[in-house]
Amino acid sequence: MKNYFNTTIILLSLISPVMANITLPEISQDMRDLANKTTKSKARINAFNVKKPMISKTLKSSINILSHQAEQKSKSYQDSVTVLLNKTINNKAWKFKQAQLIKGLNKDLGIDDDKQNETVSGHRLYLFVSSSIPKEKMRAYARQLHQYPNAQMLLRGFIGGGKKMRPTMTYIKSIITKHENCNHPNCVTYKANVNIDPVLFQRYNITKVPTLVYVDELSGASYCSEGNTDIVNASGVHKFIGLAPLKYMISELAEHTKLLKLERLLAL
Repeated sequence: MKNYFNTTIILLSLISPVMANITLPEISQDMRDLANKTTKSKARINAFNVKKPMISKTLKSSINILSHQAEQKSKSYQDSVTVLLNKTINNKAWKFKQAQLIKGLNKDLGIDDDKQNETVSGHRLYLFVSSSIPKEKMRAYARQLHQYPNAQMLLRGFIGGGKKMRPTMTYIKSIITKHENCNHPNCVTYKANVNIDPVLFQRYNITKVPTLVYVDELSGASYCSEGNTDIVNASGVHKFIGLAPLKYMISELAEHTKLLKLERLLAL
């Protein structure tokens, strides 16, 4: 599948009032191999028995006839169709009204909006981080991140290597727990989505952390890494690199891109 990138990259200079970015440690060869293998492999697709739909000759013939008929229509007819599309499904204001309608219906039906945010398509906010970032900054990110839909914090790999999961799990708990010194099983936590995904690091060429990546539209399968370029498409990709509050990162991207979606995120 093709991936269309409309890329904006914002870097914090060393004279900025916020802290400079942190260089990631060199990625180990085993993690690099894992990222390459996962990106190129079709194993996950095969495991879920996902197959391309078969199109019959009859259906192909019908499609060709319809296509030919459309080409024969007058230019004024084609222009009127384009105008209609631009007023509806291609119109951002129309899409926003549609989203508000769905949100209202969800409220009436008692459907959790958080579940609706777990969609395969839509925008994404990826905050790429590392355990090398000061703990208080990571905890601040976890506190700020949970209020934004389709947002997640991403680590490139396990602390101490892939064979040791406990140090990473302990670390993640320490940054999402509201009271850092809480040790019992029922600690109150921020609802920040924290994942480990070396494939996403590779897809967006992340070499320094923290880096905020905003994707205007993402579509693809929900059962694989969103870094898998074979089956997940991303368009409108914009980056902010540097250690700064999350809202500041989003405001800078909104200022440079003039995207309505980013401006709406700032209002949350």
